[in-house]
Amino acid sequence: MRSDDEIRRIIVKKKRRKARIRRALAEALLLLILVLVLPSKASKSFDRDLIQPYGNPDAKAPEIKAEGAAIYSLDLDKPVYEKNGDEKIDPYSITKILTCYLAIENLNPEDTVTIKKSNSELDYEGGAHINLIEGEKLTVNDLLHGTMLGSANDAAYALALEVSGSEKNFAELMNKQVEEWGCKNTHFVNPNGWKNKNHYTTAHDMVIITARCFENEKLRELSMVGEYVIPPTPENNYERAIVNVFRKGTSGIDGVECGKTGTWEDDDCSIVLEFTEDHLNAAMVLLRDTLKKRPADVKTLMKFSHDVTPGFTVANEGDEACEARVKGGAETVVPLAMDKTIHVYPKDNRKKDIKVETDVNNLKAPLKKGSKAGTYTVTVDGEEIETGELLAAESIEKGWLPSKLYISNSSTIAGAAVMILSALLMLILGRSGKNKKTAG
Repeated sequence: MRSDDEIRRIIVKKKRRKARIRRALAEALLLLILVLVLPSKASKSFDRDLIQPYGNPDAKAPEIKAEGAAIYSLDLDKPVYEKNGDEKIDPYSITKILTCYLAIENLNPEDTVTIKKSNSELDYEGGAHINLIEGEKLTVNDLLHGTMLGSANDAAYALALEVSGSEKNFAELMNKQVEEWGCKNTHFVNPNGWKNKNHYTTAHDMVIITARCFENEKLRELSMVGEYVIPPTPENNYERAIVNVFRKGTSGIDGVECGKTGTWEDDDCSIVLEFTEDHLNAAMVLLRDTLKKRPADVKTLMKFSHDVTPGFTVANEGDEACEARVKGGAETVVPLAMDKTIHVYPKDNRKKDIKVETDVNNLKAPLKKGSKAGTYTVTVDGEEIETGELLAAESIEKGWLPSKLYISNSSTIAGAAVMILSALLMLILGRSGKNKKTAG
């Protein structure tokens, strides 16, 4: 038989073991209650997994009428599409963007230009002109508007003489400039694009020339002036109202920022332009197009440029971007969705250059699906490009009293059930201990 001391030691060990079990059970139940009852921490930061690659350099090109064409991504600073890119083709009056660029770079727009005899004697066989007369005085600004808006051949020639003294010297300046820009298959012999077998460019070169010329903000603004009036001079005693040919030729095309048309005949036309559409910035050139098909080709390539330019979809409309807490709701966390689809084009095509900052409102139930719940800001390469609204992706009904402490209805039920079960289990353990003691 065991001695009384041994029996007491056994009883003490059992009591201690039961106490440890109860304590461990109580701690586990408390932890479970905390997990079920306390609100989860909602994420206010943007879900970067939403950012996905967009655009395919190998996308199939659409059919266009133009014989030569190119798209140059201003965001990535490189060509992204060409059709017969190295074929030498007459540029016609799109030549004048370079003429105006060099004039702006080398002349004061308020300076006065005296028209020379060589200019007034030129015969452009029905080509665009502003009827310059020997000896009359116009400003550089007048001639720039005449050249860029009205595509006046005599105005372009006058600017060339003012910059370089002769057409030959100016052509040398033009060729030197485009060579510095990396254009190897372009050669100019005049400042206005008048047809000449030695005056040619390619779609590849011309789209680069377009991108570089329109880096000049004054030229960009000049190309989009709707109308300009040259005041009378003693030699020309009437106002010369000049309407923008480019604006007229691209009316109805959204997103166009600047550009210039060129036309020799209705079935032999050209155009250069830059556009911004859905955060994509690009330059475009069409060579040997037709007057009828040119606008349609522009629209077609504008649409295609999104397919062929590498970039990212930041999010699609309706994508759940983050979560936010809701005070007093049956559910205390609500997912927030983007209000629009956003495409972006980082310069180095890197996801890390895209930043999305969210600003979530203090939300209270009841909350309807689609309700404004905050805002977001998208920056690319450090530049803000888009802002929008975060919308509640679900409806949240008003909750019970604990919901004011961010405890959802389901968590309240679960917590109450756990506490009841825990109380019952503790009661059972207590009674079991008493019964064993009585039996002993």
